[in-house]
Amino acid sequence: MLIKWFGTICFLSAAFLLSSNIDVSKYGFILFLFGHIILSYYFWFRTKDYPMFTQNFFFIGVDVFGIYRWFII
Repeated sequence: MLIKWFGTICFLSAAFLLSSNIDVSKYGFILFLFGHIILSYYFWFRTKDYPMFTQNFFFIGVDVFGIYRWFII
């Protein structure tokens, strides 16, 4: 249960950072990535909830793309 709360806190913090549109907003993508990795682990290994794993795994790709766009380009 603690893992899910930690992922939720990462998501809420990331959403706040991205929506605030300040200099450090791009770090929201890193928080999203961390949260999606944590919940992907939880859904795959702990609950065997494969649809939720698939959703979070897809968002890992979106997060990596966001990190690429904001940090590398």
